[in-house]
Amino acid sequence: MLTSRENFFLMMRHGRPQRLPFDLPVTPPIEDMIERKTGTRDVVKAFDSDFCGCGPSFPGDPARWRSAYKELGVQIPENAEIDGAGCTHVPPPPGSTGEAYHFREMLHPLSVIEDVKQLEQLPWPDLNNPAAGSGLAERIAEIRRSGKVAVASMECTVFEAAWYVRGMDNLFGDLIEENGIAGWLLDWFTERSIRMARIAAASGVDVIGLGDDVGTQRGMMMSVEFWREHLKPRLKKVIDTIRAAQNQHVYVRYHSDGDIRLVIDDLLEIGVDILNPVQPECMPVDDVISSHKDRLGFWGMVGTQTTMPFGSPDDVRAVVAECACHARQGAAVIVAPTHVLEPDVPWENIEALVEALRDIELF
Repeated sequence: MLTSRENFFLMMRHGRPQRLPFDLPVTPPIEDMIERKTGTRDVVKAFDSDFCGCGPSFPGDPARWRSAYKELGVQIPENAEIDGAGCTHVPPPPGSTGEAYHFREMLHPLSVIEDVKQLEQLPWPDLNNPAAGSGLAERIAEIRRSGKVAVASMECTVFEAAWYVRGMDNLFGDLIEENGIAGWLLDWFTERSIRMARIAAASGVDVIGLGDDVGTQRGMMMSVEFWREHLKPRLKKVIDTIRAAQNQHVYVRYHSDGDIRLVIDDLLEIGVDILNPVQPECMPVDDVISSHKDRLGFWGMVGTQTTMPFGSPDDVRAVVAECACHARQGAAVIVAPTHVLEPDVPWENIEALVEALRDIELF
C-alpha cells in the first residue's frame, strides 16, 4: 500500500496512483461534530486524510497594533481579534448567527491612512525574525514519517491581506490614484510571503498554498489587465522564490474562489501547479479540467454551496465518481470541498464523501 505522500506524487506526475488523494478542511463546529462521532477533533486521524498543515509564521504583537490604531483615532472594540499583521475581526454576539463561522465583522483600520509615512510607523512584524521558522523542519519530518503530505498554507498572499487592513474600495482607489499607499501595502505583504515561502521550501514542505480571492461567481473581480499590472508580478516574485529553493519537489497550489478562467493560463505561466478550487457553482468543471489537465492539477471540486450542505449522500458519491473519472483520463485530481465545511453540512454527507473515496479503485 502506497503512503499518502507516495500516492500524491504519483497523481501529480500522472502515474497510476492507487486512490484519490483527499483533503477535508473544516470549521470548528464541524470539528466538534467529528469529535462527537469519532472521539477526535483531528480530521487526519478521524478519516485518514492525506494532508497535514504546517508552515512558518512571523510573530506579531496585537497589543501594539491596538495602541497604534488608537493613535490613529480608530476605535477598536475590546473583543476584536487582531492578528500579527493588523488584520482585525469582531466576532458576532453569542446566539446572533448560530455557529456560522464566517459571520465575523471585518474592520479596516487603515482606511484612515493618508500617506505612506503613516504606514511606515506601524508595528509590522519583523520579517528577519528567525523565530518564523522555528520547529518547522522538525514538524515536516514528523509528517513525512507518518507518510502524509506536508502543506504550508499561505493564502491571502498579496491582495487579500492588503485590502483586509485598508478596505477593498480604498485599496482600489489607491491604485487608481497612484498615491503610493496600496503599492506600499501590496509590496509589504508580498515581501512577507516571499520570506515565508523561502523558509517553507527550504524546510522541505511538499505543497505551498498561495492565493487571493480575485474572482466572483460571475467572473473576475477586476479587469484582467488590472490584475496583470498589479497582482500577477507580485505573485510571480513569490513563486520565483519557491522555484529558487533547493527543494525540487514542492508544488505550488493557488486558491481563488469564483470564476477565474480568464487568468488560468497566466497562473500556469508564472509557475502554478495546482488550481484550488474548481468551483462547480460558477466554473464548468469538465471543461476546465479537460482543457488544462496536461499542465495543471485540480484540488477541490465538491461544492460547499451546493453538494455538501444541501445534496444527498448519493449526490456526494456522484461527485467523487466524477473526480475518479477525470483521474482515469489523466488529470491530477485531489478530492476536497471547494472551501471549509460550515456548520450546515450534515454528518451523513461527510460520511458519504469518505466512504466513496475508500470504495473507489482508480485502475
